Amino acid sequence: MKKLGAIFAALGTLLSSPAAAENDRSTIVTGVVSPLGPSASQAGQKAPWIGAVTLVAWRSGDGPVEVSPLRIEHSLDDGADTQKSWMQLFQPRTVVRFRISGTVGTKGLLPFATFAEYLGTADDSELVKAADPILNPPDFVDADLGRFVADLRLPELFNGTATWLGEPVDLVLSTRTRDDLPDCAATAKQLLKDAPRWQAEAEKTIIENLYELWVEEWRPKGTPILSKKAFADRLTKPAITIYEGGEFEMEFGDGDLFGGHWIMVPGSLAEGIEDAGLAG
Repeated sequence: MKKLGAIFAALGTLLSSPAAAENDRSTIVTGVVSPLGPSASQAGQKAPWIGAVTLVAWRSGDGPVEVSPLRIEHSLDDGADTQKSWMQLFQPRTVVRFRISGTVGTKGLLPFATFAEYLGTADDSELVKAADPILNPPDFVDADLGRFVADLRLPELFNGTATWLGEPVDLVLSTRTRDDLPDCAATAKQLLKDAPRWQAEAEKTIIENLYELWVEEWRPKGTPILSKKAFADRLTKPAITIYEGGEFEMEFGDGDLFGGHWIMVPGSLAEGIEDAGLAG
C-alpha cells in the first residue's frame, strides 16, 4: 500500500492545476490496456516528453463498448520519477479507469484523448469479453505452412517456423486484421518456393550496400579483407516477416561483421528486393 500511495503521490505532478480545473468538463474512460502497456518518449532532444497508452477495448462514461484502438496521451516533465510513475500506472492487459480532458476525439483516423487523472483499476466483464479475441486471438493454421501462434505482446503478429534452404527459420505473419492472414500465407508460400532466388537477390543487395562499409569502417584493424563470397557466407539464414499485399522483410544475422547489428532486407513479390541496411 505504501508503494501504491507513492505512485499516486507522484501522479499529483502529472495532473496540473489547470487540468484539475477542467474536471467539470471531463469524461471518465474505462478500458483494457494493450499488451505493450504505456510508453514515455520524446520526438527529439528538445521536444517535450509524452506519455502514451493504447486501450484495445474501452467505453466513455457508461456508453457502449468500443474496440477501435484508443490512444491516450499526456505531457510529462523531464523528471525520471514522473515518467516512472506514468509507466507504473497502466499494466498491460488490465482494466483501468481514468479521467480525460473533454471528450474522445480523433487524431488521424483513430480515436484519441488527453489524459487528466488516474482513477484506478476497474471491474468490467463486458470490456474483458470484448478485449479477449484482440488480446488472445486463436491460432492460425495453414494446410501447407502449419500453425502460427499470436505473439503475447503484439497479437497482430503470428509466429511460426519454416524451412529455408534446408534450415529452420522463424516465419512471422504480420497483419492489421485476421482476414489478411490467408494473403500473408500465400505470399510466404511464394517466397519459400523460390528461396534460392530470393536468398541470392538479398545477398547481392547486402553486398552492394554493406560490403564496402565493412571493409572501410567495421573490419577490425589488421584483419584480412574477406572476399564478397566469404562475406556473404558469414550471414545467418534470415528470419522472415510477411505483410499483406505481397510485402516481406528478411532479417539476417550479421555473423559478427557489424558488431551484432541485424541486417534488414525489405522487398515484395512484385518489386523484388528493395534495400539492405543495418538495424538494432
